[in-house]
Formats: sequence, C-alpha cells, structure tokens
Amino acid sequence: MRLALLLGVEIAVARTAPGYVSRADGKSKQALLANAGFVWLVAILLSIFHGALAITASMEKSPTYDEPAHLTAGYSYWLRNDFRLDPENGNLQARWAALPLLFTRPNFPEFNNPEWKQADGGRLSDQFFYDVGNNSDCLLLQSRTMIALFSASLCLLIFVCAKQLFGAIGGLISESIAVFDPNLLAHGALVTSDTMAAFFFLAAGWSCWQLLHRLTARRFAISALSIAGLFLTKMSASLFLLVAGILAIVSVASRESITIQIGRFAQIVVNRWHKSALVIGSLITIGAIVVLTIWTAFSFRFSPFTETGRVRELWNARWDLLLADNGPAEKVIGFARTHRLLPEAFLYGLAFVHHNESNRPAFLDNQWSVVGFHSFFPRAFLYKTPLPLLGLFALGLWTAFTRSQQHQETSPRSRWEIPGRDLLRLTPLWSLALIYGGCSLASRLNIGHRHILPLYPVLFIACGACAQLVYRKHKGIAAAVVAILLLWHIGESFAIRPDYLAYFNQVAGGASHGYKHVVDSSLDWGQDLPALKMWLDAQQPAVNRKPLYLAYFGKGHPRWYGIDAEILPEKHLFPETASVPFKAGFYCLSATILQSVYSPEIGPWCRPYEAAYQTALAHTQLDDETTLNPSSHARWIAKPQATPSIENIKEFERLRLSRLCAYLRHRQPAAEIGHSILVFDLDTAELDRALYGSPPELESEVCVRGY
Repeated sequence: MRLALLLGVEIAVARTAPGYVSRADGKSKQALLANAGFVWLVAILLSIFHGALAITASMEKSPTYDEPAHLTAGYSYWLRNDFRLDPENGNLQARWAALPLLFTRPNFPEFNNPEWKQADGGRLSDQFFYDVGNNSDCLLLQSRTMIALFSASLCLLIFVCAKQLFGAIGGLISESIAVFDPNLLAHGALVTSDTMAAFFFLAAGWSCWQLLHRLTARRFAISALSIAGLFLTKMSASLFLLVAGILAIVSVASRESITIQIGRFAQIVVNRWHKSALVIGSLITIGAIVVLTIWTAFSFRFSPFTETGRVRELWNARWDLLLADNGPAEKVIGFARTHRLLPEAFLYGLAFVHHNESNRPAFLDNQWSVVGFHSFFPRAFLYKTPLPLLGLFALGLWTAFTRSQQHQETSPRSRWEIPGRDLLRLTPLWSLALIYGGCSLASRLNIGHRHILPLYPVLFIACGACAQLVYRKHKGIAAAVVAILLLWHIGESFAIRPDYLAYFNQVAGGASHGYKHVVDSSLDWGQDLPALKMWLDAQQPAVNRKPLYLAYFGKGHPRWYGIDAEILPEKHLFPETASVPFKAGFYCLSATILQSVYSPEIGPWCRPYEAAYQTALAHTQLDDETTLNPSSHARWIAKPQATPSIENIKEFERLRLSRLCAYLRHRQPAAEIGHSILVFDLDTAELDRALYGSPPELESEVCVRGY
C-alpha cells in the first residue's frame, strides 16, 4: 500500500512540473498551490520515514567500531570543555550526538584516572560504555537518534535540490531513492561523521552556488553556516575549497548576472570584473566566519586541555611523529600550529588524518595491500550501489542527452545552448562529484565504502532528471520503466533490512559474497553481536554440546549481549585474554579477521608465515596428560618449554589464528550472521587439518602490495 501511495502521489503532482504554470488559469493556480503544499507534506513524511527506518534498524545492532570513541569524546567536550579525545573525527558531530546525554547524565569515568590523563580514548570509551554503570543500548539509542535527524534532513535537502532542477516529480523521485538507499540507511543512524559530512558537502555546495547568483543576507548566512559545519564535521572538508573555486570561476565566467539584495539595497552586477570582486569578497568573508566558528567550537582556546604535565608530553610526542615527514602538508600545519592560526586540536586532527591516510592495510577482491588500491572506491561503488539506482542514473543521463538532441533538430544553430545551460545549472553537482571522486581515486585510505558517501546525494539528485520523460512521447512507457526501477530499488532495501551495511548488489554476488570483496567498515564494523546472540539461541541444542569461539572485530562486549564464548585473541583486541585451547566446535569469525587484514600476517598464507608458525609450534608443548599425537589437540595448551613468556604465547596464538583463517577462507561457512560474522562448525579431523595439515594456500613469499 505504501508503495502504491508513493507512486500515486508522484503521478498526482505532475501538474506542478515546469511548463504547467503558463497554462494555468486562476482556479488552476489555486489547485497548483494546494498540490505544492501536498508535495511538501509528502516530502517531509518521506524524510521522517527514512529516519525511522534508519534508527529502528540500527537498534538491532551493537556499537560499530568507531561509535564508542566518538560519543565518549563528544560527552567529554560538553562536561569538561576539553578536546583531548578523538580530535581527528570532528567536533560538531560528536557534540551533536552527545547532546541528549546532557539531560540523562550518564556516568563518566573518573577524570583523574590514567586513561584520561593519557588521552586514551579507546579505553575510556570502553569504560564509559561497560564499566561505570551505564546502559550502552540507551546511550546508543539517544545518540543515534540525533544522527538520524541529520539523515532525514539530508533526504529533504535532496528533495529541495532536485525539485529546483527537475520539478516536483523529479524531487520526489530523487528523495524516494535516497529514503530507501541501503548505503544511506546503513550510516544514517550511526554515531560517525559520514552522514553529517554528506549533508554538509551538499548543503555547502548548493548554498554557495545559490549565493553566487543572488546575494542576500539569508543565503549568505546559510552558506557560511553550511561551510563552517562541514569543516567542523570532517577533516576532508578542505576538498570543498576546490569545489568553491570551481563554483566561483564558473559564476564569473558565465553570462549570468549576480543580483545583490540586502535590505533595501538592490543591484544587478553584470561586469565580470565587478563579479570577480564580489565573489572573492564574499568567499573571503565566509572564510573568516568559518575560522571564527572553528575557534568558537574550541572555546577560543589554542590548547586542547587546560592542565599541563603528562598529557602535554604525550601530545608533543605525537606531534613529533605526525610532522616527522616534513612534507608540504606537514609544513603548512606546523606553521599554523607555531603561529596559533587555528586551535591545536583542529590542527592535530588534520595532521593525524594526513599521516594515517597512507600505509594503511586494505583488502579488495582477495587481494591485500598496505598502500591502498586505486580501484578500491570504483569497485566498492560498483559492488555496493543498487543496480536499479544505476539504471535510474543512466536513464537520467539519457534524458539529458536526448533533450539536447531534440533541441538541435529544432535549432541547429544553437547546438551547445541546451547542454551548456544544463551544465551551468548542475555546476554544484558535477563540481562536487569531480573533486571528491577524483581525490577518492588517489586516496590510499581504503578502509570503507562510507568515505565516498558524499557522492551519493549527487547521484540521487541526478536521477530526478527521469521526471522529464513524463512530458515526452510514450510517457506511459517511460513512467512504467521509472516506476519498475523505483520498486526494484525499494525491494532491494527491504530485502537486506536491517543489515544495510552488508548490502552488495548482484554484480558482487549479493550480501553472502560480500566478504570476498571488501571488509572493514564496508561490511564488518562490529555491528552484529545481537544477531549472533539470536542465532546462538536458535541453535541452542547444538551450541550447548560444543565449545564456542569468537574472533570479533569491534568494540562491543560479547558478554554484554549474553554471548558466552572463548574470545580468540587478535592484535589490539582483548589483549588481556588468556591462552585458549582449540577444540572441535563452532568458530565465529568477523569477516575482517577472517581476511587477516590487520594481522601482522596480512595477506594469503605463505612460506615465511608457515616457518614462523612452525617455529612457534616447536617452542610449545602439550599438556602433561596428552601424547604427541596431533589429533589430541583438544587439550593443546600454548606454553613455552623453558621460561614462561607472555610474548611467546601471544605470538603462537596469533599465528595459530591466522593459519586457521587461511584454512577457513577456503571453506563455506555454516552460517553468516548479518553477513559480517561467519560461523564454521569444525570437527576434530578438520581442525587437525587446519592447524597441522598442509595449508590450502601457501605462496612462496608475502603477497601484499607495497609490503
């Protein structure tokens, strides 16, 4: 019924499209106003529905890897006016997400503990969520609701932009696509900067372009606030400087005038030199407001913290590491730090992101790299974008092309008039896509498809061009094609719900094959502990008879969700875990761990890894009650033959887990929990083959790009 109503609404408001007004009489104009109000009501309801879809799906998920750190930092900003935690991930989104906590007042770890003094955001967030008496589910519900408001606002903004370009039907088509898009829903209620960055990139580009055509106090304020919000949300906001440069050049070079209307003062600027002066002056003023806003967000204080001592020593040491390369970016940031041009926490965030965008492990299509893949984002886009969305986008491009062809037939002398006019109107969209997409290709930070989320609103809006088909010949066929693609898109969304983060289209083989293409925040971000608990309860008789092991990539606590499993140690995860003997049973592995992305033994299993494993194996011994028969591994205990060494034990356990993962990568899982946690049911014989038999993969050397 909802789908039928949506399609009915889109047909009912067809009269609000461009071209209808000129034929309207007085009564028709009144009907037009009524329809316009109805269109806005539908648009608002659609955005609210999107927010509801996002928040209800997210509450079936455990905290993703970054959420606890973001929320803990945001709450500390409000409580202490201190910015030592998580400065690299934006001030605004953390503060915004933590706003409800100022009313519910959850407990915060003591400010005199070592973790606070050392600015250890990871351990502090772990304490905040699980150790000081708070309900982590309630914390997530409050903060995720705040982010869902921005996601709903983004859908409404997409409607506004598409409506201005393609009319009411175009606006509703674009918004409908956004409302049900799995990628936007996946991040629409997560306490991260991705959704807010997508909102502010679009808002900043669109409002800036509007300002460069008609300069009013209202448009100036909206543009300045949008750009300032972007810089306080995401460190990649510096890319918008290039977008603003393109907008300014196109505005000045075009034949269109700039209207100034401030109060009673009104003037039309046509001369290009005068336009240049006006545009440059406006952008410089906005830049000054952005800098002032950044200082305001950090309380007009250069230092992130008020005290000195250990935390200052740690920050200085970190600064030395971040600026050690002494490249152009490091020199600019170092200069700004020396002369205190911006708050130190903001500059630290810029330096941190720049330093860590290279030499970061990445996985793509059964390949591993420590320097990234140039094809990562194009392939991730191809795998995770719904095919009907790509179809609607292609239909929109075809609409624009045929529109130009039809105009050439009637006016052959003005061959480029329509394409030029259309490109001019679409400047904020193609400039954002060009700059952001181009920089994504050069990025080595290949940890998540989410980093190109700001490109999707451009895609959604462009699909609104399909509305123009309604006013041509064979409009019935065209409307049917658009409706079928929309229904397919909506069906894809509901089919994957609530596992939006694990969405993969048919090109990738669907969600069940996603872990073979990309992992980390593109698929597995630690979000499926509740789903694992539900699966274990459903399989209770079998699970109760066998040991349960969990190698989990995330920051949630399995036991908080009632999961009683042996936690397999992994680098930087659960370092306090004691040695765990492997027995026949259920092995639940996060996809990121299965692909050994962040293990020192990154990539496919190879002879150097096997040699290290055999050496570690030789330095361990069986429990006194066992024999040297490998099939007795059920009582295997990793411990050195001579003096006990925690380092040796951890090395053996890490290598043992990596070898097990190398074996399981060639085995079909018994179940996929949310498509991010893979469950393997191993008997004694198979576990023997995995740990002691010939490895199913054994390269001659380490096969990792840039290793």
